[in-house]
Amino acid sequence: MNKALRVLLFYVMTFLPLDVYCFDSDHEKAIEAVKDGQILPLDQILSSLQNKFEGRVLAINLKDSEKGLFGWVYDIRMIDKRNKIINLRVDAGTSTILFTESGD
Repeated sequence: MNKALRVLLFYVMTFLPLDVYCFDSDHEKAIEAVKDGQILPLDQILSSLQNKFEGRVLAINLKDSEKGLFGWVYDIRMIDKRNKIINLRVDAGTSTILFTESGD
């Protein structure tokens, strides 16, 4: 963890009341899922995508069994060199691309 992030976390945890943030957050669930081997680390997912898609990542959202999904999925939004948006849904456990949508 870089120094700026550690300082930010220190200030957030020091100055916010305990009820403002939840220790059972989505971020902590994701960390536990990686530790338990349920999902792959994000850098591994992104590395596998770089072989198939050229572009820059704009947003990443990790979902756990939401709205009928089975298991963890990453929703990833990218922009390619022609400024076209690419939306991907990736199985977080296998890095298999489940859905691709490209804007024109």
